[in-house]
Amino acid sequence: MDQEQHEAQQIHSQALMDSEILIAWGAQTEGLILWASPAWRRFTGVSHQHQNTHHWQAHLHPEDKQRFEKSGQQIQPAQEFRLLHHDGTFHSVLGYVHFSDETPASMSGHFAACFETPTSATDTDTPPSYPDSIQQDASVSGEQDFIFDHKSIRTLFDNDPNALRELADLFDETCEEALGFLASGFDSPDPSELFSTAHRLKGAVANMSAPQILESCQKLEQAITESDLHSAEQISHEVIQRVSQLRVRVNRELRG
Repeated sequence: MDQEQHEAQQIHSQALMDSEILIAWGAQTEGLILWASPAWRRFTGVSHQHQNTHHWQAHLHPEDKQRFEKSGQQIQPAQEFRLLHHDGTFHSVLGYVHFSDETPASMSGHFAACFETPTSATDTDTPPSYPDSIQQDASVSGEQDFIFDHKSIRTLFDNDPNALRELADLFDETCEEALGFLASGFDSPDPSELFSTAHRLKGAVANMSAPQILESCQKLEQAITESDLHSAEQISHEVIQRVSQLRVRVNRELRG
């Protein structure tokens, strides 16, 4: 593996570890969890303090565990399986469990990334509508001024159209809520809510392989952390515009 590939894998692994959307974890060969994303902790209800005492197979439905063992220790990308939710029931998720000797040390042997599949959503090919102002912003030349590595996302989910559409839906829902809050959140600022929103948005963008926009989100989060709300408000304008452009790109590339 050359240096460029190694660095790309390190960036990808860090994005999984920090993900607010993807239910991701890494484990030793025997299954003891070494790291887990915030989304995993919310899904399972296992705290950061106690996650390293769990084996990931304990969260897998028994039937899917048998399937996993029969498949040679990996569930192929973009397949559906069931994980134990913190409410005590098994929820369907879509993603992969992988084992590789070439995995970066930070990710260990077993690692996984998936997202919960909706139980009552209607399957439609109709893309969501966007306000005219967002469509206009995204149509200007600035739309192409940032990297959106949608090919790596497609590869990650084996070009499965249903998985990509679900991921686009999750990203869009997170952005809808976060951008809506940022648009008015500085009128009567609540630092805790602003930080939570900025952090959630940063996690969503990290999953989309858009490093320049991720950097803007990181600057926003840092300004809020430092209680520099004046700078944060100015940065938020850029974040709102650029994430809005990314939403359109995600819709076009992952739903097409």
